[in-house]
Amino acid sequence: MKTLDIILVSFNSEKWIENCLSSIEKVNYPLRNIYLTFVDNNSRDRSLDILQKYNKKALFGGFNVIALQDNVGFGPANNIGVKNTQQPYIFFLNIDTELEKDSISELIQAAETSDDDIGLWEARQFPYEHPKLYNPVTMETSWASAAACMVRRDYFSSIGMFDENIFMYAEDVDLSWRFRANGYKTVYVPKSIVYHYTYMSAGEVKPNQFYNSTYNNLMLRYKFGNLKDILNGYALFNSLFAIKGPSPDHKKVIRKNLFRSFVEGRKFRKWKKDNRNVTFKPDFKGWDYELIRDGAFYVNELAEERPLVSIIVRTCERPSVLRETLISLRNQTYKNIEVVVVEDGPDVSRKLIEEEFSDLQIVYKATMEKVGRCVAGNMALDLASGKYLNFLDDDDLFYADHVEVLCTSLAKNPQYKIAYSIAFETPIQILSKEPYQYKELFHNVQYREKFNRLVLLHHNYFPIQTVMFEKEVYKELGGFDLSLEVLEDWDLWLRYALKYDFLFVEKLTSIYRVPALPQVNHERQKLFDDYLNIVREKHFKHNIEVSAGEIFKDVEQILNRPQSVIYQVSNTSWKVIAHKIQKKLYTKIKQLLLSR
Repeated sequence: MKTLDIILVSFNSEKWIENCLSSIEKVNYPLRNIYLTFVDNNSRDRSLDILQKYNKKALFGGFNVIALQDNVGFGPANNIGVKNTQQPYIFFLNIDTELEKDSISELIQAAETSDDDIGLWEARQFPYEHPKLYNPVTMETSWASAAACMVRRDYFSSIGMFDENIFMYAEDVDLSWRFRANGYKTVYVPKSIVYHYTYMSAGEVKPNQFYNSTYNNLMLRYKFGNLKDILNGYALFNSLFAIKGPSPDHKKVIRKNLFRSFVEGRKFRKWKKDNRNVTFKPDFKGWDYELIRDGAFYVNELAEERPLVSIIVRTCERPSVLRETLISLRNQTYKNIEVVVVEDGPDVSRKLIEEEFSDLQIVYKATMEKVGRCVAGNMALDLASGKYLNFLDDDDLFYADHVEVLCTSLAKNPQYKIAYSIAFETPIQILSKEPYQYKELFHNVQYREKFNRLVLLHHNYFPIQTVMFEKEVYKELGGFDLSLEVLEDWDLWLRYALKYDFLFVEKLTSIYRVPALPQVNHERQKLFDDYLNIVREKHFKHNIEVSAGEIFKDVEQILNRPQSVIYQVSNTSWKVIAHKIQKKLYTKIKQLLLSR
């Protein structure tokens, strides 16, 4: 088995050390292959004493404590640890952490199965997962947190290790970007879980983090960005004068950092000048270094029970597209999954499934003759044997924690039988069908509406793959309406919502792909518009004295929006609608639905 160094930097860390060491002792990995090195940044508490008196040092391949005379910062202290170790892999780990038992074995397994161009593997943090973007198929990420990440020693050394000009915060972004600038990839390993107690409560703002992060954001713009990035950075930085800030001397600190930046910015700019041939270009998103996913302070936890979950995939003679969807299922952190694939037509995808996905528990059925989306979906619902069911169309993707998050949420809230999460809507431009190549134009978060029957009666506001429900609900209320060509999922959710509330889980866990070409979108939208009225009439025609047409005509006048974009209404707009619609009508609709 691979050997690795774990490097931990301590600074007044006495309250964390014992629990951190205890968790390392319990990992499912040979302790003799683990070498621990602590670098103490001149702590004033009992940190050094606890480390030096630790009585289980012999459990490990090595145990070393380096006591510094000054606090040199996080990155420089880690560099000192690296220079005093020699194992081929280095696991940088914050001291305010505890390891899940499989955390190291999952990282090592990822490394052993990785291509040579991958230089860094990042573990997933609990209870708050960092919300930055990653590719749910390749697991590549734009940058990795140094609180829990493993690197190849030779690659890390070759790119210059941590930048010692950065005392703390953003040193991991800088490291990740230099990995990428040198042709290496950084990947996310969400099956490797590390409990990181960086926040005492959700949304906590720590002064040290706030001031260092904002300042180093500006410095990284000097180092990696262009003139526009730097100017935008100063615009952001100057906006800090207008806010209250996390400390009483807020404006004084910002002013000091502003003047300091003019001198130190040139020092950071030197890297850019010395690496003119580097084509790497980061994507600054305000104070963030990449687009982020909603749900930064969703509390992640592992379910005590793991009932079988059936993921239903409808496909239609396009295995190249299906491949990515199945990979995103392979990457799920939840381990008790059955995948039910129903192919509408000949068994074109059978070979792909048998040759490439034998590791997944897949139930496959091809209809041979074309039967349509609804028939195929109902066949899959009948074939599914899980307690919970979740659709995933063959061109959409789950992030690695989708099943875990929804299943855990339902287990914690037994009064609910149905839950849904947030999704990106992502337009894609198809470049080639064989091989399947495409370009993601952007990610647009549109689906974050809290459960509201009135809104759902007007339009469908969550994509099909966001919803997980008990199979008992399907047995009780049925599947897709075979008369519908599209919007069959909206009709399904309406029928389920007549009897059950849906639990809204505020975390982004999936990607809903849509065509980017205007002509395709126009034809698609026209079909949706036609069926929009069909579904509305179906659910209102015999149930409400005021006609559905009159209700929605009034609503659309309030919105002053064309019907073709009516299901892209923001949450704020719907708050306006709720006040505009007569209270009597709203109450009548609600009473009617709850009585069904």
